[in-house]
Amino acid sequence: MRTSVPTLFFLGALLVGCGGSGGGSGAAAPAPAPGAAPAPQSAGGVWVATTPPVSTLTLLIAETGEMRVTGAGPSFGAGAVIVTNNNQVSGSYQTRSIQASPTTPAAPDRDCTVQGTVTTRASLQLTVRCTDTTGATTEENLSFFYDATYSAGSSLAAIAGNYTLEFRPATNTLNINGDGTLFGMFDNGPQCVLNGRVEIIAAEFDLYRLTVSFSNCTRLPRYEGITMTGFARRAMPVPTGAFYALLTGVVDGRLQHVSVLYVPA
Repeated sequence: MRTSVPTLFFLGALLVGCGGSGGGSGAAAPAPAPGAAPAPQSAGGVWVATTPPVSTLTLLIAETGEMRVTGAGPSFGAGAVIVTNNNQVSGSYQTRSIQASPTTPAAPDRDCTVQGTVTTRASLQLTVRCTDTTGATTEENLSFFYDATYSAGSSLAAIAGNYTLEFRPATNTLNINGDGTLFGMFDNGPQCVLNGRVEIIAAEFDLYRLTVSFSNCTRLPRYEGITMTGFARRAMPVPTGAFYALLTGVVDGRLQHVSVLYVPA
């Protein structure tokens, strides 16, 4: 089944620690066995590739390999990657473009695969192959640069609070409790009640996992009972205390998305 991303919303793997010997009564970390394979590289990070004249592809990859994608069009997608043989990256994602203007039709949905190499939080080289719903295929060799704001860290205390959207602020509300539970109202395309959770993926990095369920939808009832998942980020260039959320989920058999900037209420 194909998944998808709405024209409704706008905004815009392994982590291996280094061990050392402990002091005092602490136990020393075991030394690697002779001939042991090197620790695998991590694909985790916010990675950006730009191709002339203005096309940009951004990959948000968690330390777990979960991935969300934003691209030209604009387009939004979801998928995953793995790292094997120390630094070999492979994975796939689905993406859907939205209509940028009333006179510019949206590009077809696409299924994409990625394959290449990574150096942990330093470089990512990928061949991206995509096939759209018309059968057309594209292939690009892309060099991504690492966005160092990913290393800013995350905590539930930092993201707890009351938020709104600058678009219809009175009817777009969100509360995040200190334990990560969230509740709110969403009035941007569908008009629904939100319930869900924010989770820490890796405390060293600025990428939170979001799980959000839609209920009591009074507009666009096809969103009733839908659950979307994705990421939140706080350290990107946003107003103080704000965070960006990118969620994806299947609605009527297509990948839909919510891409929004929440600001403090």
